[in-house]
Amino acid sequence: MIRYHVKHSKKSRNTLRFLGLFLFLFAVLVLWLFFAGGGSKHVIGAILGALIGLYGGYLFIHSFELDKYDIDYEFTEEAMTVKHYRGVSVFPYEKIDDVTLVSPDNEMLYSLIQIKAGRHKFLIPFSYKKELCDQIYQLLTEKVTIRDLMDEIEKAKAAAAAQPAAEGSDTATQEEKPSEK
Repeated sequence: MIRYHVKHSKKSRNTLRFLGLFLFLFAVLVLWLFFAGGGSKHVIGAILGALIGLYGGYLFIHSFELDKYDIDYEFTEEAMTVKHYRGVSVFPYEKIDDVTLVSPDNEMLYSLIQIKAGRHKFLIPFSYKKELCDQIYQLLTEKVTIRDLMDEIEKAKAAAAAQPAAEGSDTATQEEKPSEK
C-alpha cells in the first residue's frame, strides 16, 4: 500500500472565496446602477458587469471543491482510496478511465499525475518526489492496463464468436460462384 498526502492552503481557499464574493457584489452594484439610472446608455458596461459577476460566482462556488482541501491518497492492490473533508471515496481500478503523467524536462523539480474516474478528476502534485511519483504511476498504469486488456480480449472473443456464422454464409456463396463458370 502506498500513501500520499496533498496539502492545500486554507489561505488560497479563503482568497478565492473573498475574490469571488467581491466580484459578484461589484457586478450587483454595476447592474443596480445600470437599472436605477435608466439604463440605455451603458449597456456594454452592464454586460461586462454581468460577466464579472458570473466569474465571481464561479470562483466562489468552486472554492468548495474537493481539490481545494487536504487530500490523502491510498493506493492498494484493489482500489484507490481518497480521504477528503467530506469523507472517504473508494475508486476500484476498474472505474478509473485515464491516468496521465506530466513530467517536465528537468525531472527533479516536480511531476503530476492526473487521474480521471468517472466524473471525478484528481491532479496529484509531486514536488521533488520523482521516485514516489513513478512508483504510483507504474501501479496505476498496471491496474488500468490490465483492465483495458481484459476488455479487449472479451471484445475479440465476442467478435470471433460472431464471425464464424458470418463466414459460413460467405464461404457458401464463394463456393457457388466458381462452379457456375
